[in-house]
Amino acid sequence: MSEFTKNKTAGVFATVLIGIIILAFMFTGYQQFEGGGSASNVGSVGGSPIKPEEYEQEYNRQLQFYKQIYGDDISAKQLEEMKIKDMVIKNIVQRKLLVKFAKDLGTFPSEEEVKAEIKGLPYFQTNGQFDITRYKGVLQANRLTPLEFEQDVIDQIRMKQMADLTNHFPLSKGYIADMAKFRAEKVNAEIVTISKNSLNQFIDVSSDEVARFLTVDTNLKRLESMFKERQSSLDKPETVTARHILIMSQGKADADVKAQIEKIAKEVTPANFAAKANQYTEDPSGKGKGGELKAFSKGQMVPEFDEAAFSQKPGTISAPIKTAYGYHLILVENKTPEVKAKFEDFREKFARETIQKDKVESLKTLTVSIANELRKALEAGNESEVKNIVAKYKLAYNKSSINRIDGVDAGTYLSADNMKTIFSSDLTKPQFHSFDDGANLVMIRTTPGAVVADLNAAAKAATDTASLQNTLAKKMMDNVLKELEANTRIKINHNAIRM
Repeated sequence: MSEFTKNKTAGVFATVLIGIIILAFMFTGYQQFEGGGSASNVGSVGGSPIKPEEYEQEYNRQLQFYKQIYGDDISAKQLEEMKIKDMVIKNIVQRKLLVKFAKDLGTFPSEEEVKAEIKGLPYFQTNGQFDITRYKGVLQANRLTPLEFEQDVIDQIRMKQMADLTNHFPLSKGYIADMAKFRAEKVNAEIVTISKNSLNQFIDVSSDEVARFLTVDTNLKRLESMFKERQSSLDKPETVTARHILIMSQGKADADVKAQIEKIAKEVTPANFAAKANQYTEDPSGKGKGGELKAFSKGQMVPEFDEAAFSQKPGTISAPIKTAYGYHLILVENKTPEVKAKFEDFREKFARETIQKDKVESLKTLTVSIANELRKALEAGNESEVKNIVAKYKLAYNKSSINRIDGVDAGTYLSADNMKTIFSSDLTKPQFHSFDDGANLVMIRTTPGAVVADLNAAAKAATDTASLQNTLAKKMMDNVLKELEANTRIKINHNAIRM
């Protein structure tokens, strides 16, 4: 894919603006609200509205994040089980709370700081220099005005300034020594997380149960409603598989770029297109790949590119196509027709899924049964049996270490109370712990971890001042967010959330 894909941009925004905007650039498109945009705000935080486009942008950021982990074929059901909507709202609310807090602290970026931040962003540059034409073009392609984007940059700088304040909180030598001691105190852990809702799929439902369920009119209406909610994700849109050659126009005379692409157009054929793309294309990610693009559907490209690709026949090369980024030649290799989902094809599947969800007592029984199996295997230190259970029920599993300061190295969140329970036990012997937050059951077997003999050396190697500042800053901000959330009026309009 091109450097302008949403996945690529997500990587770029891991620097400054990852929590604010996902710019779509050339080969991408937002996942739209069903039925078009909504005039209703999604909610408000302390009087600051959560606009539909804010929710949409954050939703797409989360969607791309999960696609990178689970692949492009992640299902609507998986997204529902991971509670992506709740995560989107949580991220937006916390961001607005932090911006409000930063304003209350009196942070206000200067005009020079805002300009420097924007000019330093690589996707607005041509040959290492800020390009005003590219800046305006990128924002226009992503339905953003300069005023909107610059306000987001101001808010992000505010939060960076606030983070600088917390990161430079003074630490005493005694505190650093204590932190070093706590960090040195660790256990090894084998951790299994049971997401209770994900176990519904393992509850037995007979064909007779499904048949009886489908004879009730209210049940059918319930299923029809489910189908309508999910139809957009069940439909298979028309897709095109193509290659392209791009000659970029930024910083060049349009006539020169047009003459260059017209010259290339005389050389290319369907047979030599990949080789010519490797030779000529100025799309870096297309070099060495013959200008190859993954299959895309309507709306994922900028309009000019979209129109040309979907109007061509497979095996044909377009005339030069001009977009905001330059001139393209497009070879369409294949087209897959649109397939509209039919309720009849999903009726029994949805019926089975609904019956499974309704079997609350069966879910409780299954959860207890799996938990008992896991406890027995974990306490016995039978790792192979633990992995068999994990694989059978598709549970989350990881082996890690836990220390008093940072918690789990990766993969699992443990609350302060969970940590207190773990480190109040005898750390010299294997221990079993089980934590239930309602939605998830976390089961942990701990074993003694490596003991750092020289705490002074450990402090130098692993608990330097910068690391401690980051740890303290995070804990401080967690507490600040809790306090802000408790004392700020937050309203969420769930009827406006339709993704």
